[in-house]
Amino acid sequence: MELSEIGFGAWTIGSDMYGGAHGEDARWLVERAIDLGINFFDTADVYGRGKSEELLGRLLAGREGVYLATKVGYDFYSNPEKPPRRYDAEYIEFALRKSAERLGRRPDLIQLHNPPREDLERAAAHFLRLRGAWARYVGAALGPEVQVLEEGRAALRAGYDSIMFVFNILEQEPGRTLAEEGRGRMLLARVPHASEVLTDRFRPSFPPTDHRSLRDVGWLRRAREIVEREVAPLARELGLTLGQYALKFVLSFPVTSVLVTATTVQELEEYAEASDGKPLPEQHMKALEELWARHGAELSGASRRAGEGRR
Repeated sequence: MELSEIGFGAWTIGSDMYGGAHGEDARWLVERAIDLGINFFDTADVYGRGKSEELLGRLLAGREGVYLATKVGYDFYSNPEKPPRRYDAEYIEFALRKSAERLGRRPDLIQLHNPPREDLERAAAHFLRLRGAWARYVGAALGPEVQVLEEGRAALRAGYDSIMFVFNILEQEPGRTLAEEGRGRMLLARVPHASEVLTDRFRPSFPPTDHRSLRDVGWLRRAREIVEREVAPLARELGLTLGQYALKFVLSFPVTSVLVTATTVQELEEYAEASDGKPLPEQHMKALEELWARHGAELSGASRRAGEGRR
């Protein structure tokens, strides 16, 4: 698959987890994404309890040259309010069958959703055998917190085709390490804007239904201070928005595609412009590496604490 550098995170459609776009708003987003050259769409069965898959399946029906990825592992069928995580063979095949029905096709990539290392390793023998039957490729979407180095390494050792992980200027590890150790695999980066801290639309709080509300407010405010002082001037130097600069940072590594969270056509257009095949200048990459050396321990410590609450 030749995936676009910018991928569409479909958690924004059919679900209120990340802003929420429904009906015509969702159609405009998906159609504009395709117009902009975005050909990779990633969703999960748990987003909107299947509604995101249903909506995406309808909007992409009959489209040529687009690739679909989904994730399974949260059993919202047995407990819609607080889905337990399940990765046993019987449940995974049941969930994949339901996903294919909602999407109207078998996806190109199926991923275990937020598997702990033990489950990831235990499920590998069966899950990898589903390659070619339920999808062209199989992978692991790691998280939800940023500290997923061992899970990522375990997935690479087990032979998963892809891994998805948090990677951005403010959460550089383990993304840097996984991008290097995962060369040759499908590497998918998520949360490139650190819950809007790395955009010109920063806000320190989100509605309770929005998954980003789980972010620690203190982390958001402290991270924004660092961004305004040390990152924003670098973006302005290159004539880029913060959102574009954040994406170009991630795309300066051997990442296959970076999944964006866009709830408006304007955001999509802004982000798509960051995909020009040009990495950030060497001096900028050096400056951002030094930023991480100064603030990485503080930022990752707070992010880890917030992640423990999301497990």
